[in-house]
Amino acid sequence: MEIRHIVLGLSIMLALPSCRQDNTRLAQMRLLSPQEAFIYPDYADVTIPCNIAPLNFYLLPPYENYSLEVFGQTGDTLRMKGKHLVKFKPKEWHEMLRENTGKRIEVRLQAEDVCADGTVQNLSFHWDVRDSIDPYMVCRLIEPSYQMSNLLQTIEYDLQDASQRVLFDNRLQTYGCVNCHTFPQGDGSHMVYHVRFNRTGTFIVRGDETRRVDLKSSRFPMGGVYPAWHPDKNLIAFGTSNAYPFVHSKDIVRRTEVFDSIGDIIVYDLDRNAIFTDSRISSDTVEETFPFWSDDGKFLYLCQSPNPPRDSAEDDVDYSKKIKYDLIRIAFDKSSNTFGEIDTIVDSRITGQTTSFPRISPDGRFLVFCLSDHGTFPIRHPESDLYLVDLQDALLKDSNWIAASKGFMMKKMENVNSRFTESFHNFSSNGKWLMFSSKREDNLYSRPYFTYIGSDGSSTKPFLLPQKDPAFYLTFLKSYNVPDLARTPAAMSASKAKKMSLMPVTAVDSVIIDGKRVEVFPLTARPSMD
Repeated sequence: MEIRHIVLGLSIMLALPSCRQDNTRLAQMRLLSPQEAFIYPDYADVTIPCNIAPLNFYLLPPYENYSLEVFGQTGDTLRMKGKHLVKFKPKEWHEMLRENTGKRIEVRLQAEDVCADGTVQNLSFHWDVRDSIDPYMVCRLIEPSYQMSNLLQTIEYDLQDASQRVLFDNRLQTYGCVNCHTFPQGDGSHMVYHVRFNRTGTFIVRGDETRRVDLKSSRFPMGGVYPAWHPDKNLIAFGTSNAYPFVHSKDIVRRTEVFDSIGDIIVYDLDRNAIFTDSRISSDTVEETFPFWSDDGKFLYLCQSPNPPRDSAEDDVDYSKKIKYDLIRIAFDKSSNTFGEIDTIVDSRITGQTTSFPRISPDGRFLVFCLSDHGTFPIRHPESDLYLVDLQDALLKDSNWIAASKGFMMKKMENVNSRFTESFHNFSSNGKWLMFSSKREDNLYSRPYFTYIGSDGSSTKPFLLPQKDPAFYLTFLKSYNVPDLARTPAAMSASKAKKMSLMPVTAVDSVIIDGKRVEVFPLTARPSMD
């Protein structure tokens, strides 16, 4: 049994007021909610997209027997009554949002307080309706230990109606591990993902073209991970590394740790079937990881760390604490596929911490990244928070802004972060929304949250991915891993992924470093990938 549910079971009696202890489900919701929350999920006073699915919710103890009115500045008023569950009709919900985009919707909620002799309490709040969000979210569903690759799925979630479909199911592919899916600028017709252990390879969908590629070579024996599409859609940058996982024996809070070794950045040219890179981002003495292109394709952002010295008697926990990545960018010339000057955006010598997952707003204005104490992956680090850099230095800096490097300032996204892990994140294609993973409910399961980003870099109170049944998260025992947004449906399905896994493997024709071709293993010299 999960520790989370043992704790829930032991705490049920404490979650409800002493005057009423007869609803286990509501008690669980109370445990997962902020102390001041009166609904679950906590959708009170949030900013929402004009095309989001209904924000259904439960009324929490000690309140019940509610009367609800929802009304905007234009359009009809929605009215309903009930005991605990508030569930909107999709058609009426979307009409209300459409008519009140850019305006405020008032939610007039009154309910009985069963601990105060049924006194009626005013629990009213509001929703601010803003720009639309990309309608699709794709993510991997995985157990929160991140140690098992059986029963993995990649799903596409429709943010407009809370429906979903399966894009990859490893039960159809001899239980291989699937990971690192991504799209170029939210274009669902292009997709890349990796499969390990069985029917392995890097699988690429580019419109009607599909291929299964082996990116391994004598120089880069680990192949490609952590993909990032160039906006021209004919180049994909990859980190390439050996991910080294281990279970903590003395750091129970973080449970498990992962750090990368042999980390480099490579770029795969789909048209030439070739890999190229620069020795400054593929050095034997420096670890590189997590590439991401600017939306104009002129800069490649990545995380870079010198290889820390290792004492032969040092255990992995202490060694991982030495690993601290800077966040840098390197200029890129698409006409010649060459790299130029390097800037350090976040300097670990200044912050004393490590960076991961750089993401740039589509207008090139803001950079958001994770900052945690050490290591490569922040997923197991409760201290991991999201920070923002103004790349154009156009904002007036107050005391909340601190030095990130000699040339850049950063600030903690106060409205977004919680006392538990904030990790993987992405901007919407219009740059108005930031989606991110958070363990704020229980420090165990990662859930997708959304916040609105203002032109001044401000962020609003985050809201949880809506579900048709607001009690869904109480029994769903998977984490949402590597969530990515898309403007169009993914050109994938579980059956298509199965067929692609049977495709012949393509080996890269050449590996080019600093403009010079280096030796690669021919495909016939490698063990079979199947």
